[in-house]
Formats: sequence, structure tokens, C-alpha cells
Amino acid sequence: TGLTPTAADVAEAHAHIRGKLTGLLGDAAARMRILYGGSVKPSNAVELLGVENVDGALVGGASLKAADFLAIAEAYMNIS
Repeated sequence: TGLTPTAADVAEAHAHIRGKLTGLLGDAAARMRILYGGSVKPSNAVELLGVENVDGALVGGASLKAADFLAIAEAYMNIS
């Protein structure tokens, strides 16, 4: 869509996914990583990667620019 969801939208979706996994897998769900698959850029990485139940991101086009990819990786490292 080209539209980035709000952090609240991402939190809601990931909480729903975590809940479904917990219902299916019980305690094992807490050990599973849920990755954000939307648009991640240096400008929104801290906000999106800081959302509860977001355990990482599938970095797309930003991975083609080394500086952008590094900025996203650093954002993740700073909130982890």
C-alpha cells in the first residue's frame, strides 16, 4: 500500500498474533519471534522495533543502502 501503520496498529496486530500462537502452542509461544514485515526505514525503526511483541523486522528496500541498513540495525541494538 505504501502506507506505514502506526505503532498502535502494529501493537494490536502483533498482540493478536501472539494471542493466537499462545492458544495454539501454549507456553512455547512466548519463545517464538514475531517479525514486523512492513516498511522499515531509519526514520521509523526505533518506534516500530520498540513495540511490544515486535521481535525484529524483515528489512526490504532499506537493506539495499548500507547506511540505512546499519541505522536500522543500530536502532534494534539500542532498544534490545
